[in-house]
Amino acid sequence: MSSRLAEVVMGGGDELVGRHMRDLLPEALDMEMRRALAASEGALDGVLKEMEIDAGGERMIVEYVITVSEPEHVPGTPTVGGRVACLTFRDVTSRRASEERLRYLAGHDPLTGLVTRKRLVDIVNAAMSDPARREAGLTVFLLDLSRFKAVNESLGHSYGDAVLQQVAKRLKSAEVSLVARLGGDQFAMVRSGVFSELGTDAFCDAILRKVSDVYLVGEHRAIIGARIGVTNSTVSGYQPEVLLSHADMALSAAKRLPGNSRQRYSPEMEEKIKESQSLEIAMRNAIELNQMHLTYQPQVLLETGEMIGVEALVRWSHPQLGRISPVRFIPVAEETGLIIDLGRWILMTACNEVARWPSDIKLAVNVSPLQFEFGDVVGDVVRALTESGLPAERLDIEITEGMLISNPRMITETLSTLRRMGVGIAIDDFGTGYSSLSYLGRLPIDKIKIDQSFVRGLPEDRESAAIVCAVMTLAQSLGKTVVAEGIENANQATLLRDVGCQIGQGYHFGKSLRSAEMSARVSRMENQRQNQRFAS
Repeated sequence: MSSRLAEVVMGGGDELVGRHMRDLLPEALDMEMRRALAASEGALDGVLKEMEIDAGGERMIVEYVITVSEPEHVPGTPTVGGRVACLTFRDVTSRRASEERLRYLAGHDPLTGLVTRKRLVDIVNAAMSDPARREAGLTVFLLDLSRFKAVNESLGHSYGDAVLQQVAKRLKSAEVSLVARLGGDQFAMVRSGVFSELGTDAFCDAILRKVSDVYLVGEHRAIIGARIGVTNSTVSGYQPEVLLSHADMALSAAKRLPGNSRQRYSPEMEEKIKESQSLEIAMRNAIELNQMHLTYQPQVLLETGEMIGVEALVRWSHPQLGRISPVRFIPVAEETGLIIDLGRWILMTACNEVARWPSDIKLAVNVSPLQFEFGDVVGDVVRALTESGLPAERLDIEITEGMLISNPRMITETLSTLRRMGVGIAIDDFGTGYSSLSYLGRLPIDKIKIDQSFVRGLPEDRESAAIVCAVMTLAQSLGKTVVAEGIENANQATLLRDVGCQIGQGYHFGKSLRSAEMSARVSRMENQRQNQRFAS
């Protein structure tokens, strides 16, 4: 009786009767049998081998072993027959296919078919070991998609996966040697050679245009953006991990620019990262060591000049580094996630301090998008109001304009909850972002703050004046209060008042003060009010 595998390889049933083994075995196996019989005693005995054969027109991989038996020799009797070879084999085609699949997946992304980071590193290492390729050098690009999260959230992850597959195809069609998916929506491209800054920028711009073109997924159209960080072997050397690290630094710089953007690596970026790391370490201890404090900038009614509110501003005085500007440490706090703890501290401290002032002055506190996304803004506000005793009606939460499009449903629910509590909502730095104007009518917003960049040029700058007038018209039609930031002189205050702006903020109305100083100013203001009442 023959096994199923033997029947596949050699034929079965009556086909085997009366036929020689050499006529039944595939030629390659027959040659192995002959070699084993011809070898010296024990030379190949029991050695496990593997071979690919043609079995009935199909490719098959067999694992086999050949053992050779010598004829039995009894002293005094003639030896009958010669050496005998015994072939034992099994089909390992499926197992080898699975192993090959695992090896492929270890080096390739299963969704896009692009190589993984590890495989990219191995390929670059191998390429740079070749003197000619090393001399030619190479350029590494890191690309990160923007607005891709909105595709996943609005259309679903299956559509997001389809977009990623199309992105991979577009990148592979570019003039690059290798494309890798590093994870999520981040890709790497390797291009042989080192190019001029002009040539590199032109190539990056072409990639950005290619990636930003419309994606058709079923009946849906998706539009995403991208940012690129780039470096080359001339400035970053030949180690792939260093090249990727430097390209990532450039990508981080590109992410801080508006819209689709690209940035080349420079050694100064590494110094900035080290500075950021030092600031991060120092910042983790700053609150506990009382190095941070709040100041309060006045907000006044432009019609009367009466102070009706303040905005809380965080300040940091380090014993060795001196005063550190928020322009330096707030971005670091946002990049590291420390902004959540810092924002909670600002909110709690401001509510506690302002609640003790002798007036009903309103308090405005800026809340970072990261606090909305990863923190518990509602819980933080409830805790701050409860512990401080500050009425909810005296608190305004300021949000940035860009937050309106990041996750509109979640933002709307959170803002609506705060509004029901009595907390006011203001859009900060209006006009500098990309929010849809339709959100202004749907979201629970009380105030619009005109960014100081539009106020700074007034009254001479006609374009700024036109923008301010347009914002005023929009706000009035929607029933929103307008606050103008950065007012530095009387002319600006007068113009803004004349076009209908209700509230002003800036150095013209006084510099920001610490709690005790602002409390004293509020007390003087209250005394003046009382004296005026008695006088009248």
